[in-house]
Amino acid sequence: QDSSVEPANRVYYGTLTPQIRAVKVFSLATSIGGIVAQPVLLEQANKIGGTPMIVAVCGFAGFFTFVTPILLHLVTKRYVTELYYDPAEQQYTAVTITFFLRRERIHFKLADVVVPEVGGLFTTFLVKNKALFVDPQMFPDPTHYIKIMGYDKPIDFKFEEARQSAGSEEEHKRKDR
Repeated sequence: QDSSVEPANRVYYGTLTPQIRAVKVFSLATSIGGIVAQPVLLEQANKIGGTPMIVAVCGFAGFFTFVTPILLHLVTKRYVTELYYDPAEQQYTAVTITFFLRRERIHFKLADVVVPEVGGLFTTFLVKNKALFVDPQMFPDPTHYIKIMGYDKPIDFKFEEARQSAGSEEEHKRKDR
């Protein structure tokens, strides 16, 4: 726990945090086990079937040893486990889990938040070009979610952009005639 961020300022806790941590611990532990067992597997595969068996065993064991933790990290790296708010600084701190199960803190102000027009997979908003994912229902006080997402600001329907693009299309049609 970071001493500069007090739990009383926590405005969000992701309910999947324990499950994500447990799956990543299990995945990393089995990967370490796979690396440790690799020499024994290779020796036994060589005795049983030579080069084709070594290739098959390395491919199978290598997939679960190296690819699984990487895929898990690619899916879970955006998940915000905790979100803190510092009212004095008017700054948020999002906590995510790194590949090696460390807590990564991302400090940001509301001006740093970009909400994509079309959300990506596991993306609620972007902070400094880093995609983050939160569950709106897990905010005990929804005003923080509303502020982060910009729902408290006036809606921009982009009528002016639509009017300008429609006007330029009409000019092109007139010139083509």
